[in-house]
Amino acid sequence: MQIKELLSLSYWIDENVKKLQVVQKYQQLHKAMQQNVNARNNQPMQPFETQKDALIDAIEKISLSGLTNEQERMLSKLEISHYIGSEGVTNLEDLLFRNSLDIATATAEVNSIHGKLTQAIQKSDQLKSNLASLIDVDDEDSDEDEQVVMRVHFQNDVSLNNLTDFKKMGNTWWEIGRGIAMAHGYAPEDVKVVGAQKGSIIIELAVIAAIATTTSTIILSALKVADRVLTIRKKAEEIKALKLGNQKLEAELSKEADKEKKEGLESITKEISVNLNINQNGDGEKFKVLEKSVKNLIEFVEKGGEVDFYSPESSEDNQDVEQMKVNFAEIKKLEKRVLAIESKSS
Repeated sequence: MQIKELLSLSYWIDENVKKLQVVQKYQQLHKAMQQNVNARNNQPMQPFETQKDALIDAIEKISLSGLTNEQERMLSKLEISHYIGSEGVTNLEDLLFRNSLDIATATAEVNSIHGKLTQAIQKSDQLKSNLASLIDVDDEDSDEDEQVVMRVHFQNDVSLNNLTDFKKMGNTWWEIGRGIAMAHGYAPEDVKVVGAQKGSIIIELAVIAAIATTTSTIILSALKVADRVLTIRKKAEEIKALKLGNQKLEAELSKEADKEKKEGLESITKEISVNLNINQNGDGEKFKVLEKSVKNLIEFVEKGGEVDFYSPESSEDNQDVEQMKVNFAEIKKLEKRVLAIESKSS
């Protein structure tokens, strides 16, 4: 994770978790619930609806859609993400109602959450204090403002286990970078390798915002196709489960899904080329390498690879960066939807 990216996350925590007083509201809910735990026999239960509603009202306003995948992972490591946003609301309602816990156990759980969030805020404040001193705003390279870090995760079926994998994936990403760069009038050399991480191997590429935006557009379009295809296949599975014996309808739906995927993926290159004013006849080579780039990128994502994007705060007025952020927020939503459909179908 980039230093600025981590610092930006600390500021995000300030603007969301701290500003909305999430920690205090968990504490207030715990205090109200604790009164019932401490109550003597035959004393009526004290309501804590007001505190519960105030907490839910605060945490449901928090959206993680503007964060990068790495920032979300860090938020999870800090033990914050489970207790804010839509996930936080679901977890709280499970705790208070759906899990049928006794009041003492539920109260202890709320207190535990309060403790975790308190520690997380302290860690975030410490990170912010340490990192802010490392960044000299006046010394920043102005060229960086026009660039986006594109983080490529080699994982699942596109993980790098040996030099053969490394060579193959290196060539794949050379073709991806070359095609999209050429479409914008740049060369593969303009896509810079600026970092790497271990674990599932991650390569960080510095690219101009326009290249990152086109990359995110391709991924988003591919996910939309996947969503439609999986929806059709899910209907076919539902019909099959009903045991109606209508094999013709099942076959037609399966065929329709294959057709939707083929035509959908083919249309992505055409749409990108139209948006970038690339003529298939007049710019034959450029169109050809773009087509291969799109194909490779889609296959990379389909096999479990992940592409994440991070841009400096100073790039926020850049129209390409703004579009990239919109795309990326939609990508994360679609990824969750596609995974949900796949899990239900399996």
